[in-house]
Amino acid sequence: MIRVRVLAGIAVAVGALVPFDGSPKADAFLSSDGRLLKWRSQSRGMGTVVSYAVLTDAFRVPQGKRTLSPDNCGAMQPFADIVKESPDVSVEEAKHELKAAFAAWEEIADLTFVEIEDVSRANIVVGAAHSPLGRAFANLSVRSVETPLPVSRALGKADSDTQGTSSEAVDREESGFAAIEQAYVCLSQRSRWKVGFDGNLDIYDLRYTFTHEVGHAIGLDHPGKSGSLMAYRYEERFQQLTPSDASAVQKLYGSRPSTPKSFTSNR
Repeated sequence: MIRVRVLAGIAVAVGALVPFDGSPKADAFLSSDGRLLKWRSQSRGMGTVVSYAVLTDAFRVPQGKRTLSPDNCGAMQPFADIVKESPDVSVEEAKHELKAAFAAWEEIADLTFVEIEDVSRANIVVGAAHSPLGRAFANLSVRSVETPLPVSRALGKADSDTQGTSSEAVDREESGFAAIEQAYVCLSQRSRWKVGFDGNLDIYDLRYTFTHEVGHAIGLDHPGKSGSLMAYRYEERFQQLTPSDASAVQKLYGSRPSTPKSFTSNR
């Protein structure tokens, strides 16, 4: 029997693979002020490069930045703190799972993730939540909208505060999007983590937790309770992104090209 755990707040969701009708659901994308959120490519027709940094010191979202979900990842601790309560997982293993999460999105979309050391210049900042009220979180600051409207207190939460955006809107010109300025991913330092599925839904798998939160960091929302990795239920049913996840991210960034290109970073 497959066990299912419904998550509170934005806590990670790994959904079940179910029949897919070929298009992402209406609420599959994050938006602010009526605009879809995404990382902008450096030039039309070229892929998008997104940098990320793993925290080695305490971090706080810079004062004055307007974020979608102020309660999420506002203060963060070093990445190593994520596995403080996980005796079976080393810091290096956790970093490996993070890289695998980025690679999962790279394999299906025209995205390239590059690790850098300078946190102030990183597009995505990854660390441990300072005072977690759940297990895993993400947050975004927006560059091109002067007064972004919060999606909800818990970013991506499937509740009455979340306003979905139709998939047709993703086909707008680049100017129709709001550019993400910086994104934040943080996991609880009070939770125990694992590597791999074992049927114990009280301890979450790191790779799929990271993959889910990176999905938020590139503009994807919860499309529902289950049926995709970006759904808000944690279910140990599959070990890869679903067609729903692939379709949604490709709507924002396009499919992975068959031949590599030369890119420059967003920063």
